[in-house]
Amino acid sequence: MRILILITLLFFLHGAGDVSAKVFLTKGKALELLFPEAEEIEKRHVFLTRPQAESVREMAKAEVDSRLYTFYIARSGGKETGYAVIDTHTLRTLTETVLFVINPDGTLRHAETLAFFEPTDYMPSGKWINLFLEKTKMDRMKVGKGVPNITGATISAVSFSQATRRVLAVYRVMLGTPADQ
Repeated sequence: MRILILITLLFFLHGAGDVSAKVFLTKGKALELLFPEAEEIEKRHVFLTRPQAESVREMAKAEVDSRLYTFYIARSGGKETGYAVIDTHTLRTLTETVLFVINPDGTLRHAETLAFFEPTDYMPSGKWINLFLEKTKMDRMKVGKGVPNITGATISAVSFSQATRRVLAVYRVMLGTPADQ
């Protein structure tokens, strides 16, 4: 019996760290860090109509699981300086939550993983995520085309790529102008 308890303790002490879920940053703290110059951050809910959701799906070449999105619009000096939107999507069986920051021209300024509930070995690195920044063509944001795959984390890479294209398409349909037109 003691051996069984010892093995169980060793498993949890040694192996559990790699499989634990992580919340890295709260939404409020992330908005403070990503919009330090903002005088105001407006919270705006947008609800896609069915035709708008279909446009987003076609533009992003990704499924649209929710038609409700919340944008955080940063303003400074009376001008809109950036937009943030949070996307939570399922990877294998658990979820990842990413906050995307979009420039007024519709390009991706920053992406920050707020929470990742799969084993962190499958989490995309910051260096890989940065490959999406400033891209304007949706097809250049696909794994294997404009960004490389992540060995051993293909599902995470594909899901992140789809989420990026989806939120940029929602921005373009609901708030902005396409950067690639």
